[in-house]
Amino acid sequence: MAKGNVLTCKMEGGIAVVSIDRPPLNVLSFDNYKEVCETMMDLIEAKKAKVVVLTGNQQVFVSGLDIKEIGMIETPDENTRKTMAVKALFRRIERLKRPVIAAIHGNCFGGGLELAMACHLRLASRDAKIGLPEINLGAIPSFGGTQRLPRIVGRAKALEIMLAGRLISGEEAFRIGLINEVCAPEKLLDRTLSLAHEISEKSIMAVEAIVQAAREGLEQEIEQGMALESELSSTLTGTYNMKEGIKAFLEKRKPVFHDT
Repeated sequence: MAKGNVLTCKMEGGIAVVSIDRPPLNVLSFDNYKEVCETMMDLIEAKKAKVVVLTGNQQVFVSGLDIKEIGMIETPDENTRKTMAVKALFRRIERLKRPVIAAIHGNCFGGGLELAMACHLRLASRDAKIGLPEINLGAIPSFGGTQRLPRIVGRAKALEIMLAGRLISGEEAFRIGLINEVCAPEKLLDRTLSLAHEISEKSIMAVEAIVQAAREGLEQEIEQGMALESELSSTLTGTYNMKEGIKAFLEKRKPVFHDT
């Protein structure tokens, strides 16, 4: 089904595939970023999807924020207001209970990479071009890139990428841990959907608990994270899905989980 001017959304079982298409290069406006994020949030917060796959138009993921929009910002206060609004949207994506997987073809620059880093998992084609080249414009990443990239790949490598303003391939992104898996371009979407389906077949209660524990635990001291893990584990104890998982294991069959 259509979703506004730049999005299409297709449901495949419990998987939602959200595709961005703003020819020729998927350069997005502030409003476009809002549309993308709100679509994904609705799919998960309303429990319409177990997993969301975010992709581009098979040639390009997202080439960043529209330079024309950057040029229209007239004051520092306006810049702060607009960038903080996008950061808040990306933060909500990061904090969604169910996984969002980015499938990255071609260009993934600036705000495009910042959006992908807010997703829970990332797969990319080998020939993808990935980076935060804002320094080449006399600017810096402004949608959370300076904070998320060091947390994902380490400070030294993140600084190298941002300070040099260079682009890296999908292969290099995989080597440094920015990407979970790298694929041939023609196999990227199929492989991403395969992973999404693999996750969707698990107990959704356990999926949500793992996502929450991993996310919140990294934002706390390890002792707090350990306590959260036990708390979430306890919420699953005695549930139908956990009993079914144990029973299926003992009976050497595939479990049949409930969605709630």
